[in-house]
Formats: sequence, structure tokens, C-alpha cells
Amino acid sequence: MREKNSVWYYFGGGMESFGVHDKAVEKELPDPKDDEVLARVDAVAICASDIKMIQMGNEYPLFKNRNFKEDPAVLGHELSLTIEKVGKNLKGRWKKGMRVGIQPDVYMNGDRYCIGVNVPGGMQKYIMLEKPIFYSDQGESIFEIDKNLSYATVAQLEPNACVEAAYGKWGREDFSWNGSLLIYVGKDGDDAFILDKNLEHKKIFMISEGEITKKYPENTIKIEMKDIHRVAPDGYNDILVLGNIESEQLKEIVGNMNNDCVFCWLPSSRSDQIVEVDIAKVHYGKVNWLGSDTKRLSDAFKKERQRHDLKENGRMLIMGGAGAMGRIHTARAIMNEKGPRQIVVAARSMRRLETLMDNFHKMAIQKGKKLQIISTNEHNWKEEMWHLCNREGFDDVVISAPGTEVVNNAVPFLRKDGMIVLFSGTKYGSYANLPLGYVASFGARINASSGSSVENEKAVLNKIENNQCDLNMNVMAIAGFNSIKKAILEVKKGRYPGKVIIYPQIDDLPIVEIEEIREFDKALYKALVQGEWSKQAERVLYIKYGKEDKCHE
Repeated sequence: MREKNSVWYYFGGGMESFGVHDKAVEKELPDPKDDEVLARVDAVAICASDIKMIQMGNEYPLFKNRNFKEDPAVLGHELSLTIEKVGKNLKGRWKKGMRVGIQPDVYMNGDRYCIGVNVPGGMQKYIMLEKPIFYSDQGESIFEIDKNLSYATVAQLEPNACVEAAYGKWGREDFSWNGSLLIYVGKDGDDAFILDKNLEHKKIFMISEGEITKKYPENTIKIEMKDIHRVAPDGYNDILVLGNIESEQLKEIVGNMNNDCVFCWLPSSRSDQIVEVDIAKVHYGKVNWLGSDTKRLSDAFKKERQRHDLKENGRMLIMGGAGAMGRIHTARAIMNEKGPRQIVVAARSMRRLETLMDNFHKMAIQKGKKLQIISTNEHNWKEEMWHLCNREGFDDVVISAPGTEVVNNAVPFLRKDGMIVLFSGTKYGSYANLPLGYVASFGARINASSGSSVENEKAVLNKIENNQCDLNMNVMAIAGFNSIKKAILEVKKGRYPGKVIIYPQIDDLPIVEIEEIREFDKALYKALVQGEWSKQAERVLYIKYGKEDKCHE
């Protein structure tokens, strides 16, 4: 193994500051400490988050106040690795030559360690896996991989796990009595409500615009709306709204949620209110939105009202769904036997949508699903959307593109008892319309997720083993280490609807689209499986353009 490492640094000032004179930098390769492992980076997939970090710099939440001049970042969190050297304390568990996958976002003693963000990532030839990977608060976030899997497949476990996480339990499902509770009582008072759950929170604040007839805990402090932030500057762990409320007041209350808030609304009469909400706060947090029009508090917390996965035989809309992550949502919905019968994918680019149809149409037919596409660049796309859903709306709406416009365009098509999933992140302070009235009155769900867990990645591995998903079909292009910056620029332009896989151990491979491999190299083309990237193709790639690779022998 060479004694030098090559690293692509990001210096916090946009694309111009990625790399040094548009190149990687050589640095000494250290030996691992006792609780560390040195690994070879076999593949790294470019993620939309990488683009977002480069564009946002210090505005990116985990880059806040970072001095990039003294501490440049190394991006890349979608990784396939092979162990090279093992620290003394880990030698009994991990060995040289093991292929491994990792969960890049972990906590240790409550501190966040995110590979490719505030911890060096995989846009380098070798990566040091530090102590939190092995001793995180959730246990090991590294796992051994079957050598029969392609590097590209393993590098895509993390993004597929993020999609898997979007349909699972995310936030708390009950109140947090050790925290703070804000109670709002509307003009009709609280007499009609049955508060049959424990409200004995550590701190309780109440805003009342009507008559109070219930007995609340003795530590309840009455406040006015203008005091809502002052008395709880870090936000409220739980919020309970009793009665109807003006949208502006509701917006103010929601703006003071804690990151893991349980928000519960029991209206006096049915509401279909649409309220402006900071969608970044929802996406990056773990808010659980609950409600019931029965006026009984416990009804809002019933298990059947806390749906996370897609509705069986329902209608599904994926907004902004023609990109890499939208394609993963699409594939998962098609392969889900208990999933929707109809899947509509909407995006601006008809070219990308047509590529998606070419890739997934046959699979959808085989699974008995109806797959349809709509370009939102067409002037009559909204009327066409209503036509496709028979003017009944969609049971599930997934937002798979950043920004507020896509959310505002999608919400009108959600059934009042449907589920919306805010999958794509955006910057804080981005307000979009969310159907809070649907939650309170009709049992709608507003779900969101950011990141994934080791369990989510292992769930994807299990699906691969059971032929329930094929991650290679989402590979749109490949490139070598020296082409990383060019590849990122092309991804930023939206050239590739799927994933671009970088092979750091191959220096001079240009960006090659899978569709163009036949012209680039006939031997590589013959190694494709039904036109898709494969383990066999990687073997040929290393033989012709790389060096010895025992993992592909």
C-alpha cells in the first residue's frame, strides 16, 4: 500500500474552492490509532447533499461557524470500503481485506459525527474510520459486506437506506413528560374535550382565549401569545391545541416547536386549514403531527393514526421524482407488494422522466402497477394531474426535490386523509404550505426524514439478497478519481437522472455514461447485465483501467 493519500478538499467557497487548482492534494497516510481503522475507498457515489454543501458553505447546518481555511472539508458519505489497517483494540473484530459498509451519520456521547460533513469523507483514496464508527451511541455503525456485491451497490446502500427510513417510525409517538408542554385553548374553551392522557410535564405553559373548565397540573403557567418564544427560547417538546385557531396564530405556535416535538391538535369543528411552516425544521427534525376530530385526546395517539408506509392499493405521487432519489422512491413503490397500485412521477424535465419510464415501465407492468409521468413544465400539467387521479387526490405524496414551490404544488393533490413525506431538505426559513387542518380533522400524516440508520442499510441489504431491489439499475455514469470535480459539476447541471459512481482507485477514467459504454469500450459493454452496470463490469474496469483488485478476483 502506498504511503501517500490523495484528497479532494473543499474550502467552503462554492465550486471554485473545491480542490486545489482543480486537483486533489497528496498528504501523508497515517497509521490508525488503537480505536481506528484505515480503509481503502473503493467507490463513492455523488449525492445531491454534496452539491448542497458546496453551494451553501457555512449556511449548511453542519458547517455552521466552520473555518474552512484551517479546516477544509472532505465530502463523500455514500461509500464502499475495504479495510487496510486495524488499530490494536479492534483487531479481534475487524481484519485487513474485509469489505465493509458504513452508516456515515452517528452520535457518540450525544455529539454528532457525520462522515463527509464534519468528519472527513470518501472523496479521497483512503479514509480513517475513527472511534465513533465503532463505539457510537447506537453501537457499531460499520458492517461486513458480501464480496459478491459490486462496489457500486454498496456505495448506494446509504441513499437507499434514506428512502427506507422515510417510510418508518421517525419521531416520538407519545408526549415527553420530562420536557415542556404548550397548551393552546381556543375561543370555545376546553369543556368539550376529553383529556384522557397524562399532561404532567416538567414545564407547562398555557395560552387561553376561552373559558377553562378542566383541571391542569399545578405547575401550569398562563402566558400570552407574545410571550411564546420568550418563556421557551429552545422551543416546546410537546404542543397541544384545543379548539379552532387562526392560521397566523398556528404558524406562530408551530414556529416554536422543538426538533422532536409531538404536535397534537383537537379542533372544535372540522378544519382544512393550510398553514405556512418552515419545512427545513420539519425535514431535519423529528416532529410527529397528530390530531383527531373526536375531541378525545387518546384518539389522536391511536396506532392506526400513525401511518408511515405507503397505502396498500393506493395512489402515489412523487413530486420532483425524476432524479436519483426519486428513482429510488419509484423503484421501492413498484417492488412493494403491499404498496400503491398507481404511481405518478412528476418533474420538470421530460427527458429525465422518459428515462425513468424506459428503466421502470417493464418492471411496473410485471408487478401489476400503473406507472405514469407528468412534466410540470407543461402549461396544463395540473389539469392532467387531476385527470390521472380521477379528481380524488393521492393517498401518498412524496416530495423528492428541494425548495418550497414543489411542496406548494403538491399539497393540493393530497387526499385529506393522505400522507405527505417531506423527503428533500432545504435551508432553514423556507416556508411552504402544509395541511395541518387535514391532520387534525381527517387523520392525514405529515412525515419527514433526514438520513438513515444501520438498521435501514441492513434492511436494504436484505432486500437485495431476496431480489427485491437492484441498486445497479440506478447507476447512470462512472468516473475515476481525477474526474471527481467534473462529475460533481455535471451532477449539479442535472445531466444524470441516476447515480454517478466514482472509483478512487482508478485515477484517469473519464466520466462515462452507461448508455455510452458501447462506444467507449466494447469489453465493458459486454460485461453489462441487461444493459445495467454490474459486478462483472467492475471486474473488467479494474483489469483494463485500474490495478490489482483482490476483491474482484
